[in-house]
Amino acid sequence: MPPMPLVCSKTSDRDCRLLKLEPEITSSLEQELEVLFISNSDNKRSKNYRTSSMKWAVGATSTVVLCTQTETFKVTAVESSNSTLLATGSLVGSGVIRSIVSFHWEARRIDPRLDFRSSLPTYSVNDPSTHEAAPDLKQLQASMQASITEIKVALQSSTVLINEFGSHFYLHEASLHQCLDELLMTLSLRGWSPSAIPLQACAEDAAKHGSDCMVATYCLKHFSLSQSSSGEINLDVRRVARALTKSLFTTKSTYSSTLELIRDLRDCLPVRNRGAPDVFT
Repeated sequence: MPPMPLVCSKTSDRDCRLLKLEPEITSSLEQELEVLFISNSDNKRSKNYRTSSMKWAVGATSTVVLCTQTETFKVTAVESSNSTLLATGSLVGSGVIRSIVSFHWEARRIDPRLDFRSSLPTYSVNDPSTHEAAPDLKQLQASMQASITEIKVALQSSTVLINEFGSHFYLHEASLHQCLDELLMTLSLRGWSPSAIPLQACAEDAAKHGSDCMVATYCLKHFSLSQSSSGEINLDVRRVARALTKSLFTTKSTYSSTLELIRDLRDCLPVRNRGAPDVFT
């Protein structure tokens, strides 16, 4: 290839950067899917601006990840002892040097960085101000260093409430277990079968006795196996037993025997099911 004559641009492009991409990122860009750069900065004045299919979130820290729709990549700077000239032009003509860089960026696959407990407001029916601060899914994606798919998967296994407006709240495990105790009491009083609990009626009944209807509905779904088309749920009694066991050991550090633990578990379950030993097997 013949040598290319180069000339320096009168105006240097200092915003130009080199980024080495993994095939998954390249594939996303070729499909014109959104790719996000997300900083872990608390700087609320960070600017967002869009270039082609990439959306850059510029913050005050150097800890940045790049997220496709399904994966998360950590972006790090790789120093070089050589300088790289970034030029525009054609192979048969002259080139114009736009910028000179001594490093480039690399994006490496990492696990998503998710912490709903510290990132979301704690749900409180007595504090309306938390409702205003609760993010929707789009805002959650902009603040979490994880892809949208990874966020949705994590939400399914976390104690996160979503209200009718799509706002997300963190629910402490202690609050969830307290609500579970109240719901089990409601089942005993109403005589509902754990395999056919009327979801709406049970949540509304629990709300009349001090529980929050939204938390009660979430709790019932969280500890259920399935929900029928008629609105009835089938309680996962084994999952309930595991949660109750954890709560029991919080208040009582040791048990002298397994029978003693099972006796306390039976006392926590609805009355009509205390005589069924198979719920613990």
